[in-house]
Amino acid sequence: MRRTLSHTFLPLILVAGPAVAQAPAVPPRPATTWVPVEEPMSALLNGGHRIVSASGPSFTLERGGKYVVCEVRPAGGMRGAAETTSTCHRVN
Repeated sequence: MRRTLSHTFLPLILVAGPAVAQAPAVPPRPATTWVPVEEPMSALLNGGHRIVSASGPSFTLERGGKYVVCEVRPAGGMRGAAETTSTCHRVN
């Protein structure tokens, strides 16, 4: 009887198939509070917040143990914005 290559590996595939382990379930990640702040970053800084971290256009501000994350968009750029703007969110 002539055996082909596919017949040779077929038993290995059948044996190895059920032995493949499933990855353990990953627990769900809790949601982070992300509340929009109506004030611009400049008003927050003038009101007593201080910059505690900066990375690119993102800044983390702190005041009294409460943190706000702001993203600054400079004037110009691809949008041709006339002024620098910021979007801020409270995280706690």
